[in-house]
Amino acid sequence: IIVGGCGNPRKDLEFFREVAEMASGEGIVLASVTVNMDIGEYAKLIVDHGHVALALAFMNISQLKYLSRKLVENGVPRNKIILDPSTGGLGYGLEYSFSIIETIKLGALRGDVDLQSPICIASSNAWAAREAWMKNPLWGDRKWRGPLWEAITAMTLILAGADMAMMLHPLSAKIVKRYCESITRVVDLPKAE
Repeated sequence: IIVGGCGNPRKDLEFFREVAEMASGEGIVLASVTVNMDIGEYAKLIVDHGHVALALAFMNISQLKYLSRKLVENGVPRNKIILDPSTGGLGYGLEYSFSIIETIKLGALRGDVDLQSPICIASSNAWAAREAWMKNPLWGDRKWRGPLWEAITAMTLILAGADMAMMLHPLSAKIVKRYCESITRVVDLPKAE
């Protein structure tokens, strides 16, 4: 379970404090810690109540590294940190999101411990694109267009290296689930002679 705040660093910390105590020991994800928040206080909630940190930096790898390092310095185990580099939806920054995720993964593979955490994307951000929701008969039926917009965003960023996706529409989630099953299916290849 991922519990998100409103984006106000002060209010989020108060909210996370209440949620962390109520769900103590459940291992929920508190979304999100940012550079504007009291990182030490947030980390204390994660450690004291056995939860998972989601570090959010808006398309800024240096800030993600900083958040990861500060969380670890404040006692959060590396296996309790998820990175969220932010997500630009299809047509609204998807290419930049792809490059950021790719850079994070390559940095992690090269040994940068601050980047060696799972990556979460908010493919639900694709719904901010007018093409996903606006009525326009030339663009096709909205009941399909919106879910496809979100699914394409998620599938593209999974190819870049994202490990999990936050999604809104059930059809989008179903499409992405089937896609992930298909790309992870083990195929028996004929043996070489």
